[in-house]
Amino acid sequence: MAGKQLFIVTGATGGFGSAILRQINLLYGEDAVIIACGRNKPKLDDVTKGFAAGVKHISVDFAERQGLKERCQAIFDLAAGETFSAAYLYNNHGLASDVTRLAQDFDDSAEIEDYFFLNLTSFQVLTAVFLKNFSGVPHTCVNISSKCAVVAFPSMSLYCTGKAARLMLYKCLAAENPEVKVLNYSPGLMLTTMTENFHNTVAVDSTKKTFQAFKEGNLYVDTDESAKKMLGIVKEGSFTSGEQIDFHDC
Repeated sequence: MAGKQLFIVTGATGGFGSAILRQINLLYGEDAVIIACGRNKPKLDDVTKGFAAGVKHISVDFAERQGLKERCQAIFDLAAGETFSAAYLYNNHGLASDVTRLAQDFDDSAEIEDYFFLNLTSFQVLTAVFLKNFSGVPHTCVNISSKCAVVAFPSMSLYCTGKAARLMLYKCLAAENPEVKVLNYSPGLMLTTMTENFHNTVAVDSTKKTFQAFKEGNLYVDTDESAKKMLGIVKEGSFTSGEQIDFHDC
């Protein structure tokens, strides 16, 4: 495909987010323009140092309700006036839930609303604003999903619910917009700050044993390997729009 391609990556300073940035640079090089979104700008500078791809950084707080739509638009305004052959949104931002409690323990409506605002509402608003930008350019939306979107893990009720909602939202997006390529990608269990936290705090023994088995057996998926596989799937484009593909299915 001729011309530069645009990649927007949220949650870009995390373990998997930074891997996505590195693999875009390796796969596309100077043919890519990357908008990297993360709260820690110095870390973004460090992660993207020496990239051949063009990189634009922006700090965005997806948890703040006031002015969310405008903050999302500001992301895409960084590339306003430029011409691209394709635009890709890698929707990777989010927050792990409190895994020290069970479903019946969550009775604070403000806490629940805040969690789903960051993990679901901002995800939806960003997607909607993205699709209104770069008219005439093929759009691809990628949800960084999880096995938790389809399997219930005790102690992880909010996390599983948020992932399941994002999965169904993107399935509906694909059904409504056949011209948009939509992928739900489950990257596999990776050793990140989030999974380390799960190791140490998860309340239910069966879930804790699952994490322990991965750690003791050195079964974690490498972040860069998973990101490379995901980008290959998207580039090849042979997947059914809206489906969930797991790293281990490939």
